[in-house]
Amino acid sequence: MQRKLTVSQLNNYISGVFADERVLHDVIVCGEIFECKKSGPRSFITLKEGDCSLSVVSFLPVTGLEEGMSVEAKGTVSFYAKSGKLSFIADEINPTGEGKLLLELIKLRKRLQEEGLFANRPPLPTKINKIAVITSATGAVIHDIISVVKNKNPYMDICVCPTKVQGEGSAQSIAEAIKNVNKTLIADVIIIARGGGSAEDLQAYNTEIVARAVSGSLLPIISAVGHETDYTLCDLCASARAGTPSIAADMVCEDVFEKIARIKMLAKNIVESAFNKYEDRKSRIVYSANAVVRYGEMSLRSRSEKVKRDVAALHKTLERKLSSKNDKLSYLSAMIDKCSPYKILSQGYAKISKAGKEIAFAKELSCGDEIIIRMTDGTLKAEVK
Repeated sequence: MQRKLTVSQLNNYISGVFADERVLHDVIVCGEIFECKKSGPRSFITLKEGDCSLSVVSFLPVTGLEEGMSVEAKGTVSFYAKSGKLSFIADEINPTGEGKLLLELIKLRKRLQEEGLFANRPPLPTKINKIAVITSATGAVIHDIISVVKNKNPYMDICVCPTKVQGEGSAQSIAEAIKNVNKTLIADVIIIARGGGSAEDLQAYNTEIVARAVSGSLLPIISAVGHETDYTLCDLCASARAGTPSIAADMVCEDVFEKIARIKMLAKNIVESAFNKYEDRKSRIVYSANAVVRYGEMSLRSRSEKVKRDVAALHKTLERKLSSKNDKLSYLSAMIDKCSPYKILSQGYAKISKAGKEIAFAKELSCGDEIIIRMTDGTLKAEVK
């Protein structure tokens, strides 16, 4: 008859088996630290050897351990019934030297650096209209990038290039996506993005094939892999590194709304400046016009007064000259009048003429001559007897 067990019954049974199995107590396990995290006094370590891994928990303070380091962990295999998780509870963890993975990564990094893969990368363009994002088609990363971009610049184009981001074939998938974007030139900038994870999760970004694809890209690449503290070969070969995918999106995105606000403010300042200049020029023109009018009025009054003064002076001069001329005329008239023959005639004298010729002496006349006698009040005809 087939037995039926609950989860707790099965897990408790397995836990008892592990507890009773003496081979699993006080055993030494050799491996390479693939991941090491601490939470208070506890250390959580993943040991790796080939394709196999083991979760190790130490409740004692552990120092000096780094990822990639080869260690020997002494302890007991434990099965936790509540979570159904197998762990190795370590009483001691002793380093035995640098691990194979770390050594291989250090050698690869040095070789790529000597080849110049980390230098002379194309800079990010000042104007970016379209970005290509090489990441998983699902998950929070692509949604975070799209959200940041659309909130800052809804007019920017985003081309999503889905790839595997971990596991078998992930490195080849990432490298192929980089090459395809460069062939089609569908973007101004490439963002290679992946969320945080363990060192094993980020292993694809520490491979030579990805490093060479990033370094060989004609388009500038921003590497946004893991958390702020995670550094990969992909980061070193890229044009720029971003601590998170959201930071990468922020780097390529100019805030169009902020730009519009700046333009509006500049336009407002220009209008206000133009209005102020207009008012200032207007005030200057009005002031200048009033000044011209005042100057014209003052000049006109000045000239009017000068004309009046000149006319008065001329009048006085003419009066003086006229008086002098009158005096002279009176004098000359008196002299003429004094010398006038008519003045003499008025004194009882007469003037005699014959045939139009004035007679001054009696011997000029003969008996029978007809003469004209001019007197003050008229003329007389007479005959000499």
